[in-house]
Amino acid sequence: MSALVILWATASGFYNAFFTPTPHIKTWIAWFNVSLTTLFIPFFLLRIACLWLHGKPDCSLLSAHEKKIARVAHALLYINISAVLITGVLMMDRPINVFHVITLPQPITAAYLIGGFNVAHKVFCISLSMLIVAHLLAVIKHHLAGKDIIKKMLP
Repeated sequence: MSALVILWATASGFYNAFFTPTPHIKTWIAWFNVSLTTLFIPFFLLRIACLWLHGKPDCSLLSAHEKKIARVAHALLYINISAVLITGVLMMDRPINVFHVITLPQPITAAYLIGGFNVAHKVFCISLSMLIVAHLLAVIKHHLAGKDIIKKMLP
């Protein structure tokens, strides 16, 4: 679920930023992404809590060196995702409408802070997209080497 939310929000956010969708589509994507990622925040916090309490499952398919690299890469992913979510909330220049069910107040109103968080959010989104590509390439590399990591990631 995390991967789907993150991939959707990243791809559609970049689509909004770098292409010229119709104003209606652009507005819909922005609204949907805010709603979706706002709902994702508690799920992500729960995921971090489970990781903290139970640790990562051991993967006998990887060498000790690969496990260290994976641990660092996953830590960077978690830190970066946290930064994207935090800056995403703090850059809001209006109340946060969650699927027309609940509206949360705008966290800050100072335009210069909102602008700063907007810039930081874009930087973290770019770095997250690079980490996602690296993660996908690592999965492909392991798969081609006969280490079926994909099976361990699926329910």
